[in-house]
Amino acid sequence: MKSLLYSLCLLTILPLMGQEKSIVDLFKIDYETPLTIALKDLKAEEDPDLVQDIKKKKKLNPKIYYGIKGKKGFIKKTRGRNTTSELFYFLKDKDFESPSLFDQNFYYFDRKKKSIVNSKKIKEDQKIGLLHGKYVKKLNDNIIEEGFYYKGKKHMRWVRFDRNDILQDKEIYWKGWTQQSLLRFYDLKRENLREVIPIHFGDRQGTYFAFHLNGNVAATGKYVFDEKVGLWREYYENKRSKREIKYPKEPFQKGSPPSILREWNKKGILIYDSRKP
Repeated sequence: MKSLLYSLCLLTILPLMGQEKSIVDLFKIDYETPLTIALKDLKAEEDPDLVQDIKKKKKLNPKIYYGIKGKKGFIKKTRGRNTTSELFYFLKDKDFESPSLFDQNFYYFDRKKKSIVNSKKIKEDQKIGLLHGKYVKKLNDNIIEEGFYYKGKKHMRWVRFDRNDILQDKEIYWKGWTQQSLLRFYDLKRENLREVIPIHFGDRQGTYFAFHLNGNVAATGKYVFDEKVGLWREYYENKRSKREIKYPKEPFQKGSPPSILREWNKKGILIYDSRKP
C-alpha cells in the first residue's frame, strides 16, 4: 500500500517539476557560438557636420545635429526663490519620426503644455517637437543636467549635478540605449539581430528583446536589477502570440515563482488559460 501511494505521489510531482523547469528556462537561448557586441565597443558615430566644423575651426551651429536642422526651445519655471530653466532643440514637423517598438524612452516638447515629456504615446492632433541636439537644464545659474538627444532618444554623454555643482551621475547612451547594453546576432556579418540585452551599471535593466531569424520579435519582457519582472511575452515567427508568463511585480520577491498565464498554438487558437478552470 505504501509503495502504491509513493508511486502516485511521484506521478503527481514529476509533471509539476517538469513544468516549473520549462517556465524558468523558457527565455534562455542556447548559443553555440554567441556573436555578442557591447555598444560601448562600437566606434561612436560622429556628427559629420560637427567634425568638419572643428577641423575648419568654424563656429558651430547648435541648431544642426547629425545634419538635421532643428528649432531652439526654452522653458522657464519659477517656484519661490528657485528658477528652473531648460534649453533644448527640437525637430521640425517634416523631420518627425514615430517611436519604434525597441525605443526605451522617447522625449518630445509638448508645445501646448510647454513641457518636455517622456512617452511613446502620442495623439494624432498633439503638437509636439521631437528633441534633437543639445539639452541643458539649470537651477538658477547652476547646470544640473546636460546631454544630447538623437531623434527623441538620449545620445552620447549625459551628466547630472546637484545644486552645489557636484557630479551625481554620468552615463553614455547610444540612441536611447546605455552603451553597456549587448547586441547578439545570428550571423558574422551582424545583419540578423538575435537579441538586445539592456545593461545598466552591470545589471540587466530595462526592456529585453529576442528576435526570430526573419526579424520578427520572438520574446520581450522587462528586467529590474537583473531579475525578470511583470509580464513576459513570446511570439511565433508569424507574429502571433505564443505564450504569456507572469513574473513577480518587483525583483527579489520570494515565494512568487513564474507561471504561464496563457498559451496559443501556431494558428492563433488559445490552448491554455490559467484564469479558466
